[in-house]
Amino acid sequence: MFIPVGLPLKTSGPTKSDGYYHATTNREHYQKIPSDYQEIDALTNVIKEGKPIPAAEIFLLYELGMHTRIGVRSKTLRGFARDPERAEEFPIATEYYGSGTFLDCPINNAIRGRGAAENYSDAQKRQAINKGILRVLYHWSKHYVIGGCADLDSGDVDEGWAIYVGLKVDGDYPNSLSALARSREGNFRREGTIDIPLRQAFERVRQAAERGDSAACDAAAQEVFSRYNAMSYLATVRYIGVTYSDVAEGKDPGPSRSKPWLSTSQSSLRLPKPARLPTRQSWHISRRKRNGITEESQDAALVLGQIKNGTGRDGGACV
Repeated sequence: MFIPVGLPLKTSGPTKSDGYYHATTNREHYQKIPSDYQEIDALTNVIKEGKPIPAAEIFLLYELGMHTRIGVRSKTLRGFARDPERAEEFPIATEYYGSGTFLDCPINNAIRGRGAAENYSDAQKRQAINKGILRVLYHWSKHYVIGGCADLDSGDVDEGWAIYVGLKVDGDYPNSLSALARSREGNFRREGTIDIPLRQAFERVRQAAERGDSAACDAAAQEVFSRYNAMSYLATVRYIGVTYSDVAEGKDPGPSRSKPWLSTSQSSLRLPKPARLPTRQSWHISRRKRNGITEESQDAALVLGQIKNGTGRDGGACV
C-alpha cells in the first residue's frame, strides 16, 4: 500500500458552505479526515468476498493516514485517538472506561484480534473497527466545538463542522458522520431531524464564537452535542434490534455493531452501565433457540451480554 506525503490542498479561500454552515477559513484538510475512514471501510469490506481482514493494511491507514498527509502536516485517526489530551478533554468518558485510551484501544484490539476482540469473527472485527473509527470522528468533531467555545475561536468550529460533513462529492456529503445521521434518520423515518438541525447548530456556535458571546456559544454547542447523542442512541437502538432479529432467525447477531454506539451513549449521557436488559434478553433468546443457532452465534450473543462497566479490555489499556 502506497502512503503519500506532501499532498497539496486542492482549494483556496474559505471552505464552501453546505447551505447551512458558512466557514470563514479553509478546512479542506479536516474534511479529508473522514476519507481515511472510507479507505479503511473499503478494506474491511473484502470479507464479503470471503477474504480475511487485511489487518496490516488497515493498521497502516489507521496510524499513518492517506488523504490527510497535507504538506508537512498529517492528521491521523490514531494520532487523535491515543493523544493523552483525550483523558483531560473527555473526563467523563475516561472515568467511564477507566482509561484515557478509550477511543484507540477498542480499534487497536479489533484490528489485531486481541483483548475483547480475541474471539471475534472477521465480520465482528469489521463492525468493531468501522464503528470505532466513527466514534473517533464524533469525538474529534466535538473536540473542536469545545475548543471553539472555550477560546471563542470560530476557526476551531469550522474544523469541527468540516470533520462532521467530510468532503463534498457529487453535491452531497457521503463520507462522514453527516451521512450516518441521514442514514439513521431514514431507518426510523425521521428525515430532517438530525443532520440539518446539527449543521444549523454548528452555524450558531460559529456565529456566537465570532461575536465573542460565550453563553450563546455554550448553548449552541449543547444543541450540537444533543444531536450527536441522538445519532448514537438511534444507532444503538437499530443494531440491538438487528441483533434480536438475527438471534431469532438463527443468524450471527454481531454484537460489535451495537456495542460502540451503546458505549458512546452511556458515557456521553451518564446512563447506567451496563445496559443489562437488552443484552441479557439477547443471550436468553439465543439459549431458547439453541437448536437453530450456531456455536459462533451463541458466543457472539454472550459477548453482547458482556458490555463492560467502563473498565476492562473493551475501553481500557490496549492488549
